[in-house]
Amino acid sequence: MAGEATKESEPQPQAAQAQDKTGPAPAPAPLTEAEVEELPKAIVRRLVKDKLAQIAGGDGAEVIVNKDAMAAFAESARIFIHYLSATANDMCKESKRQTINADDVLKALDEMEFSEFVEPLGTSLQEFRNKNAGKRSEANKKQKEKRRKLNEEAVPHLENGAADDAENGD
Repeated sequence: MAGEATKESEPQPQAAQAQDKTGPAPAPAPLTEAEVEELPKAIVRRLVKDKLAQIAGGDGAEVIVNKDAMAAFAESARIFIHYLSATANDMCKESKRQTINADDVLKALDEMEFSEFVEPLGTSLQEFRNKNAGKRSEANKKQKEKRRKLNEEAVPHLENGAADDAENGD
């Protein structure tokens, strides 16, 4: 039976190769689970270097971070995010809800004994909300203005059409 499975699986790559030659470019290989969960290296590197430069005094001295250390930072951050999201999910379920909100994350940080981050994160979150509320109100104003203009353009057209219909009826 093992030989039969091998024979059945062999034609599939050949068929895929034939399709690649005639069809569009082959799709990239699917990412492994570890690669999907991996944080963007450039962002982790920027965060680490910015924070280390800030701690060093910010006098322009560049901090060099070993490649293995950078991988350790990225993996630590990934694990922390998983732990935080699982704890926030528990907070959400305790409230009999299905959607995690910012308050759940703040409660989770407190539950995880990272309460020193709750206040700065809450402040940052409020600043973010205020900033986005301004953008949202501007976008709403633009959208309402656009709708108003469309309505104004549509109304005279309808009025002219009604006048034309009346003339044609005479």
